[in-house]
Amino acid sequence: MSVPTALLVITAALSAMMLAIVWSLRRCGLPGVPDWCNANLAVTMALPLFALRGQISDMLSVVAANAALAWALAMFYAGCVRFCGGQPRWGRLAVGALATMAVVVTWRYVYDVFTTRVAAVSAFNTVLCVLTGITLIRKRPRGRAGSYHLTTAAFALFFATGHAARGLLSAFSLMGDPYSLQSLGLNALFLTLGALVMPALSMGAVLMIHDTMVRRLEDIANTDGLTGVMSRKAWEDMGGREIARAAHGHPPLALVIVDIDRFKAVNDTYGHAAGDAVLKGFAGLAAAQIRATDGVGRLGGEEFAVLLPATRMADALRLAERIRTGAEQHCVQIGDHGAAVRYTISGGIACLRPGESLAQLSARADAALYRAKLEGRNRIVAHDDRQPGAGTSTPVREALPA
Repeated sequence: MSVPTALLVITAALSAMMLAIVWSLRRCGLPGVPDWCNANLAVTMALPLFALRGQISDMLSVVAANAALAWALAMFYAGCVRFCGGQPRWGRLAVGALATMAVVVTWRYVYDVFTTRVAAVSAFNTVLCVLTGITLIRKRPRGRAGSYHLTTAAFALFFATGHAARGLLSAFSLMGDPYSLQSLGLNALFLTLGALVMPALSMGAVLMIHDTMVRRLEDIANTDGLTGVMSRKAWEDMGGREIARAAHGHPPLALVIVDIDRFKAVNDTYGHAAGDAVLKGFAGLAAAQIRATDGVGRLGGEEFAVLLPATRMADALRLAERIRTGAEQHCVQIGDHGAAVRYTISGGIACLRPGESLAQLSARADAALYRAKLEGRNRIVAHDDRQPGAGTSTPVREALPA
């Protein structure tokens, strides 16, 4: 078995394994994955045809094999476009592939010039790899989430450089047919690079798929499904981190626990759909009032908590009062022509004491919330740190200037 044939057979087996991996991920529901499956399938079929050159018709080993390989790259690029939220321009891809195949057919059966065929195929593959790299770079998620997009883009641009170099060398007749040379030289190098394009890009695609799936699962775990604010677990994790920061000399930490007044009556009067609408409406209202460094989470039912890093009691009181006033003025429309539901909230505030845990801080804020309800609801009560005892509190309307 010749060196080119051995390389093609080995890479065909690698492509088949990558096809199995990508195929196993097709049910994840992410756009672009079916295109990547089809791209790997096309390559897995094309490489054995290349390896059988001289033993089967050139219509299969040259024309069909090059067509399958070129279209595989086109499908991989289309998959990247879909994965990044766009729509591929199949018409342009088809025109480019057909034009490339027209050159392959003409310079095999009319002129039979190997280097011209290589130059044409390399040019098409270079363009596709460059477009793939640019798409992944421009459309990558921000932050650490985009690292696998950049990795796959780097693969694409690296192979684009290889295809471009091979095409230029062929255009200037500096390379011959690798199947007819005793010494392979650059042909072996470029043949290896060309055969590894799809397995390497597919590995990058698998990394992007897994990263996206992990981030989706994290979002599900960290986000309350109904209201869109932080889940209780995510909020508690944030609270633990902020308390650890405060213990190392960072600015004070405040906590506001809020409860929607007489929420059961909303459900009983208007139905659970109305109750859900009120919860979502209030969550959006509260989230709009806080800073990017703050955190609002749903503790359960109609109870919410707002964590305010680097916030003193007076600032926490002002924020909580803005939220309370906004809720009092908020009107939730149920359906297109349904009832308009109004609601109020009660809240309790506590500031972190030295050495205190999140549970202890929450207990004091919850005690202040209980006091707010006893005093008539629709008010914010602050725990008074000047006096011992979790039940001592100060109403907001007495603490705030008129």
